[in-house]
Amino acid sequence: MIRALVCLLAVGGLSMTDLPVQAPKRVALFFDDGPRPADAGPLLAVLAKERITVTFALVGERVEENPATARAIAAAGHELVNHSQTHAHAKDLDDDALDREVAGGRDAIHAAVGFTPRWYWPPFLETDDRLRTAVTRAGLALYEPRHLVVSLDYDRTVSAAEIYRRATTGVRDGSVILFHEWRTETREQLPAILAELRRQGCTFMTFSALHLSQ
Repeated sequence: MIRALVCLLAVGGLSMTDLPVQAPKRVALFFDDGPRPADAGPLLAVLAKERITVTFALVGERVEENPATARAIAAAGHELVNHSQTHAHAKDLDDDALDREVAGGRDAIHAAVGFTPRWYWPPFLETDDRLRTAVTRAGLALYEPRHLVVSLDYDRTVSAAEIYRRATTGVRDGSVILFHEWRTETREQLPAILAELRRQGCTFMTFSALHLSQ
């Protein structure tokens, strides 16, 4: 294959150095709404087989129900971020309740894994000045990707093929690709999604590593 390519280039008066170089794309994969053992366990197995680390956004009350699963995610080298205590809409909460929602998720993760996550990832992607103030009071940073690719796997009417298409379309250097831990079709499509992203030149990071690299 390489010899044939060299011959073709020679016929055209080109060398290997004349070929366009594909710029690498640094991306972070992000899994919302866990942890639950039935979902996280098989997903961790796929990620281990693929040899990548990702970011998990954990809901405090689910961490309290499944602390061992939260510890297993952390022990596998994946990043944990705070996804609130109950996954409530921030707009439906008064200031005190919003503080409890942010701090509750932080404290639940700390109690389970022994460290405090750096980031807060708002449910429903709802962000306003009240939330920013609550996140700052909790000693956290608001998780704000520069470019978000949404697989729409939270919508059960979206097919597995459409999850694959959306997760592999429009991806660029610095993209964060959003999935959900509980969606079986996402887990089943993940090896194919990763293969296509690798074909596009993607390398996989946690959000924090991606943030530091930019």
